[in-house]
Amino acid sequence: MALLHAQTVKHVVVIDPAHGGEDAGVISVDKTPEKDLTLAIARELKKELAGNADMEVILTRDSDKTMTVAERQKYIKKIRPALVLTLHINAGFGKTSSGFEMYYPGFQEKNEALKKKTKKGDAGNENKYLNDTVRLSRLVQKNLDVLFPRKGRGLREAHVPLADNLELPVLAVELGFATNPEENKKLASGKTQKDIARALAKSIKSFF
Repeated sequence: MALLHAQTVKHVVVIDPAHGGEDAGVISVDKTPEKDLTLAIARELKKELAGNADMEVILTRDSDKTMTVAERQKYIKKIRPALVLTLHINAGFGKTSSGFEMYYPGFQEKNEALKKKTKKGDAGNENKYLNDTVRLSRLVQKNLDVLFPRKGRGLREAHVPLADNLELPVLAVELGFATNPEENKKLASGKTQKDIARALAKSIKSFF
């Protein structure tokens, strides 16, 4: 019975298309809102992973609806996934910024949060989640580098609101710049959205 159970266990992955509803996010140079681009890519990513029998993929939203960070966190906590990938589109002060970058809370921020915790073993768990996030980011970097040659901006430590109080790997990925006309045109393309989804799917598969 134990073996049968082990064979049926699935890795649950949450894909979070940032923004939605009243929160449009960044407005691109062609007036396309970030919320539409993140949702389109998230849907393609779910399709790419759908054929994996050992994986279940859940979107925090599958329509243009408003969801606060707190609502997303509550939903994620109910699901208890193995990892969360939150998708964003970047914006620069000018039209020349380009490429993709990733964010995670970082060890310093998490260590500060740990000081407020009392459960024994929390520190070890937090470090594991962060190490797993770094490992996932390296896979994403490798696979997105093919689509954004020499434009990878790396993994940066920053506050990721969605990761607050979530004890699991959470990686935020900024998929190009909506303020860059050339990059924005690519992001609006169905082909590019599928290519990005394939790269992210490959990264997630390799993670497990």
